[in-house]
Amino acid sequence: MSRIGGAIDAARRDRRGAFIPYLTSGFPDLAESDRLALALCDEGVDALELGVPFSDPLADGPTIQRTTRVALAAGTTLAHVLGQALRIRARWETPLILMSYLNPILRYGARFALDAREAGVDGVIVVDLPPEEEPALWLKLQSSGLDTIALVAPTTAPDRLQRIASRARGFLYVVARLGVTGAVPGDSGVEPLLARCRELSPLPRCLGFGIGPATDLSRYRGLAEGIVVGSSLLDALLEAPDAAAREARARAFVKAIKPRLSALAPA
Repeated sequence: MSRIGGAIDAARRDRRGAFIPYLTSGFPDLAESDRLALALCDEGVDALELGVPFSDPLADGPTIQRTTRVALAAGTTLAHVLGQALRIRARWETPLILMSYLNPILRYGARFALDAREAGVDGVIVVDLPPEEEPALWLKLQSSGLDTIALVAPTTAPDRLQRIASRARGFLYVVARLGVTGAVPGDSGVEPLLARCRELSPLPRCLGFGIGPATDLSRYRGLAEGIVVGSSLLDALLEAPDAAAREARARAFVKAIKPRLSALAPA
């Protein structure tokens, strides 16, 4: 079992869902981004998703777009993100997931998978690259020991869902609502999708897009093993006046979410 799968399984044994926060790597600058990531790990998140800044983030809503612009202005590249992963790994065993678009990976070059693994990365989400495309790249990622986490949505056709589920590793990232990221309610079709994912794969199911502190997690009891939260956390950081306040808000965010995760445990 991978480090990601082990962490989600440990949360299940604790009769709760796993919590995976998302940070835009390099926001608000390279040094503070490290401090925020380490603070989240210190608070006991189950895994940490690091967003690779990209100039055309089509799947991301206004909050992540805003933090992405700040990170790019600070000079953040994929190489910097791998450096951040290496520094986090020196301090924590928290599973690390890179969420990237395809372009930064192609620009980085053929060593990406190996370098990511050596930096301590455990899994990769390529937002705009379905598992049935670029099979050589997916194979290289998997053969390097990286979990290839795939996104599925309520609009994913049944036959395609089966193909994606058979090729994914780590967990299935279930998009809770259509459209871009952001803290708005999930779609009504997500519960049947979660049930279908379990029929097709033993992989954990983690909900993202539209998940935040106000989400009624009991709606997904027994249907999801974890949640991914990005925009709500980043909104809290964007509203903070300074670095100390941002770290305090990051820590408070984890403390507020963790008690609610038991709502995902099967009855």
